[in-house]
Amino acid sequence: MQSHTKLSKYFTLEDLLYCSQTQAKQKLTNTPKQQASFKALQQLAINVLDPIVEQFGSITLTYGFCSAELARAISKNKNPHIAPNLDQHTSHELNNKGNVICTRLGAAVDFFVDAMPNQVDEVAQWIAENLKFDRMYYYGKSRPLHISYGPEMSQFVQLMNTNRVTGRRTPGKRGVGDKAHTMLKQLNF
Repeated sequence: MQSHTKLSKYFTLEDLLYCSQTQAKQKLTNTPKQQASFKALQQLAINVLDPIVEQFGSITLTYGFCSAELARAISKNKNPHIAPNLDQHTSHELNNKGNVICTRLGAAVDFFVDAMPNQVDEVAQWIAENLKFDRMYYYGKSRPLHISYGPEMSQFVQLMNTNRVTGRRTPGKRGVGDKAHTMLKQLNF
């Protein structure tokens, strides 16, 4: 599949492959090797990203698909802030032993709504109330929002805490369904 291949109404494959700062700096290829990864990225674009664009306008992807090569490069950063075996950015890709990197499968992106860069809480609430998704990781009103689409479709929301001194991120409150909606409506960060 060519990187300029249209995945959905608003997104090409290239949009989801080449949005990471580390990928851009190191000029990594970052191409999926597994056909299932292409399909998962397309499902994410059609079922999650397109509806977000239609509701809020254009978005900026800050982190999309993550090949094993990109994961290795990011992990060398001081605070890499990735968990390839959990976060679904590696989609259906395999490690060097032939095992799926993230058993949750599916696909994930981190993004901002261009017109609302400091209102990510409102975007998160809308997504939780209106879209089917697997996992959402919320880092703060002015931080990119992580969203995934995968086979579990758990509607799981995880609030992430960031240590102001070290920058290390740790899980905070979490919820599913009504508990997640209530938690998102009570956000204060």
